[in-house]
Amino acid sequence: MTNETPVISLWMPWANWVSLGWKTVETRTHRRFKSLEGKRIGIHASLKWDNDALTLARPFLDEEKRIRTQSFSRIGGAVICTAFIEQHKMCDESESRSALIDCGSTLRYGLILSNVEIIEAIPCKGKQGIFYIPQIGGRQ
Repeated sequence: MTNETPVISLWMPWANWVSLGWKTVETRTHRRFKSLEGKRIGIHASLKWDNDALTLARPFLDEEKRIRTQSFSRIGGAVICTAFIEQHKMCDESESRSALIDCGSTLRYGLILSNVEIIEAIPCKGKQGIFYIPQIGGRQ
């Protein structure tokens, strides 16, 4: 049993979309997050805002969600939610809507997220890859 929670950092608004349950598959072009399968992780909202996010996600977000995204706070630098990683898998076109990005034309590996829980923000500096913070809550 560990006293630390693994965390991954996402640029905003991608992290916000995870916390709201709009994005249930987090994708990367590498397999390095496979070790997170079966674990509860923290989702860190970075200080960086992805200026291309709305363009990339546009086919998968309805008008209301696009408008809401434009009004999101751009304050990051904190773990904002946790999620359980059900599975790590190679994605295909069928995951595009859940990932809010095209998974058909680029090789992407996905973390299938479930049981997302918004938490009181835990300010911390993000890092590339997997990093660890003291255990969040009482469960893994």
